[in-house]
Amino acid sequence: MSDEHHLGTLCILDTKPRTLSAKDAELLRTLGQMVSNLLRQFHQTEIEKKLNVQLDAERAAHTQRELQLRDKQNLLEYASELAALGSWEYNHSTGQIIWGAETRHILGLTPVGNVTVEAVRGLFAGEDELKWQQEIARFAASTTSLLFEGQIHTPDGATKWIRVLGKTESNGGRIAKFGLVQDITKEREIHERLNEMVARDSLTGLSNRFSLLQHLRKLQRDETAFSFAMLDLDGFKFINDTFGHAAGDKCLKRIARKLRILEAHGAFVARIAGDEFGIVLLVPGDRRGLERRVGKIVASLAFPIRFQKQTANLSVSMGVAMRGPGASFEPEALIAEADMALYEAKILGRNRYSFFRSEMKYLAEKKANTIVDIRKALRSGELELFYQAKILLRGRSPAGHEALLRWRRKDGGVETPEAFRPALDDPLLSGEITIFVVKSALDQAREWIDRGDPNVSISINIGPHQFRDSNFPTFLLAEIKRRRLPASAIEIEVTEDVFLGRDAGEVLKTCRTFTECGLRISFDDFGTGFASLTHLLDFPVRAIKIDRSFVSRLGTEARAAGFLKAVCDLAHSLAIEVVAEGIETQEQCELLKSIGCDYGQGYLFHRPSPARDIPPTS
Repeated sequence: MSDEHHLGTLCILDTKPRTLSAKDAELLRTLGQMVSNLLRQFHQTEIEKKLNVQLDAERAAHTQRELQLRDKQNLLEYASELAALGSWEYNHSTGQIIWGAETRHILGLTPVGNVTVEAVRGLFAGEDELKWQQEIARFAASTTSLLFEGQIHTPDGATKWIRVLGKTESNGGRIAKFGLVQDITKEREIHERLNEMVARDSLTGLSNRFSLLQHLRKLQRDETAFSFAMLDLDGFKFINDTFGHAAGDKCLKRIARKLRILEAHGAFVARIAGDEFGIVLLVPGDRRGLERRVGKIVASLAFPIRFQKQTANLSVSMGVAMRGPGASFEPEALIAEADMALYEAKILGRNRYSFFRSEMKYLAEKKANTIVDIRKALRSGELELFYQAKILLRGRSPAGHEALLRWRRKDGGVETPEAFRPALDDPLLSGEITIFVVKSALDQAREWIDRGDPNVSISINIGPHQFRDSNFPTFLLAEIKRRRLPASAIEIEVTEDVFLGRDAGEVLKTCRTFTECGLRISFDDFGTGFASLTHLLDFPVRAIKIDRSFVSRLGTEARAAGFLKAVCDLAHSLAIEVVAEGIETQEQCELLKSIGCDYGQGYLFHRPSPARDIPPTS
């Protein structure tokens, strides 16, 4: 087996030596050939077995690859379906386009059959049809890429937005053009909804602040004459707090519906924030004509609205800033000017409008500077408390003091709270001031008790922000305990703002916490606001303080004494004491005493003074 592998040697053993004959030798050769053939056949069989095993393995691998390829193809088709993505190929030589199955589905075409470029062009309408024709012609005649978006109307009546992508490749002189078609209808819908969310107020459907600023920037470029009006609802916080936010939303929607009427006459209307709205009026003519237009708008937005079987009267205040043709302005600065005019309209009584004047900017800056100055004054110790005595009218004996905040300026002047009202209206700063007032008054009470003054009582004014703070009762009672003060040494004065609002339950809880600890609560400025007599029944008020505006009418207006007597009689029937503020004459004192008023404060008895100027009482 010279051409084969060496397999071995055939050996025949005999029982005795012999000489092989020619016949024996031939037999041996024949035997050897037979063995050789058998071995060759066995070897071939083994090779065939190995080849069969290898072929079986290759068949299995091929089958597996086919399955994987089919899975990938199915996955690709599924992904294309999910992505609404189909393929196409452009035959450069014939000018025909081969459309993939998903592409045909997207375009609403038949699954089989030739579809021409003209047939696809017919799916577009208007400008999109012309643009598609131009783009596909440019793509066919060049090696540039293709990107086109347009709206189509499919044969089955559907309207879709599609994006067509195309690419050109050149290989050995052969030019291939192919690409994708994607259904972007949902993408466009989402994009439009996002644009709507960015540009529109979700509650009222009006444009929002972002859109307003864009509109003003456009006017800025156009140099068009216009007026910008800013308005907000009068008493909106009261409605929100009293009836709930659902009632507040109802008001905003009602106002928005009325303002939308202005859009039909060329106005641009937006909800800026909260209960603030902006109106851009393209009103030609003089100032008087604009005033008539603005006045009509204010009048149209005054109407009654019902909540929970109760009626509230809505009205608006408006501030207007004007810009002549070509006048430069910054949108944010223009809004600020209208806001200043709006603030004046509020101060003048609401349900009216005011036009911006240059001096308003000075007042706004003064307001901001006041807040800064008071914050510095608080830090540097320029704020202090003055005290005014409260007198028992029968006997003229002292019955305590009211703590009054003062600002002693570095130049020696002393300012009352009216001079720095903006600081007291600032929620954060007013909180810091209240802490200062409470601690200072309690320290003074401790000092007067230690020097031997009998029946020490100091009244402290607490604002609505602090009184509604759930942490305030804990703070005040802890400060009183820290100084070992009797509860009778402190009286809390609150205005009607504390009682008005949706959180009356929490306010009542705070009042009860104070009264259970022995603190007295007085209702300050009684009769000047919106609080009803039911508050005297609902809240544990121990005293009411008649505002000085009523006391000043005694002796000059016949009905004043009768009114105050009725107040005193009502209070006494509810076991509530009465304190009259602003008593300046002996005649006022005698009249108040005759109608049953219990206590009095005023210049007749004592002017507010620093604690160091108040002598000990015996």
